[in-house]
Amino acid sequence: MKTTNEYLDYVFIIEQLDDGTFDVDFPDIPEIITGGETMDEAFHNAREALELHLNSLRDLGRPLPKKTRKLAVVNA
Repeated sequence: MKTTNEYLDYVFIIEQLDDGTFDVDFPDIPEIITGGETMDEAFHNAREALELHLNSLRDLGRPLPKKTRKLAVVNA
């Protein structure tokens, strides 16, 4: 199972692994490595990891990663 999400305009993908845990991938920020035992925990950890990463870059005076992906809302 995979879900695509967006937080602070950055897209991230949560994927359930064979062992039942969840891995998070930020396509625009490969430096972020996180996951969780449950989908909810992975989602929470993804948001927290993104905030910490962006705040660290700001504190160091480094540029923020470019946002190359965007979720689209499609009416069915």
